[in-house]
Amino acid sequence: MTVAAHTPVDTRINNLHARLQITAAQESLWQPVAQVMRDNASTMDSLRQTRTANTNSMSAVDDLRSYGQVVDAHADGIKKLTPAFEALYNSMSDTQKSNADLIFHGDKHHKASKG
Repeated sequence: MTVAAHTPVDTRINNLHARLQITAAQESLWQPVAQVMRDNASTMDSLRQTRTANTNSMSAVDDLRSYGQVVDAHADGIKKLTPAFEALYNSMSDTQKSNADLIFHGDKHHKASKG
């Protein structure tokens, strides 16, 4: 069951849930995927807010370090999302898997991980 979309990540989660055609039997595998997406979005939002708040006072080196934290967090988020999604993917029908493959290829892998 999806929740009402209140934030951009909720919208992405609900959209992906619908596009992947998650069944009632797959909900228990979907929930960890959705939670990782929420956690990743929270981490990225926090890092972006910090960067924005400090933009005027950061040196070039500070900016590079801050950007490195964003890139590292993004990579860590993908690493956390992958096993959760793999468990869900392994439960999918061949049709769902083909659909998921198309969705992720079309989204260039980054949209699901943003949130």
